[in-house]
Amino acid sequence: MSTAEVIIQVRYNPKGECIFCGEAPEGVSAQDWHNHLSNHLAIHALSGGRAAFYTTFEDLAKFKAMEGAKYEAI
Repeated sequence: MSTAEVIIQVRYNPKGECIFCGEAPEGVSAQDWHNHLSNHLAIHALSGGRAAFYTTFEDLAKFKAMEGAKYEAI
């Protein structure tokens, strides 16, 4: 994999639910975006209820297309 150019920040509540996941397409919940990215990228756990995904701009554009994604309507 090429060098990561984009860092997508993630935050969780104390229950472990994703409450923020950066770069989410409009109309997609943080949890659904997190689930979609988790199917394609490794997640790097950080302290304090945080994590990060690392990717490239090209791959991020593909992920935002949400091809084949299953998510709940908001």
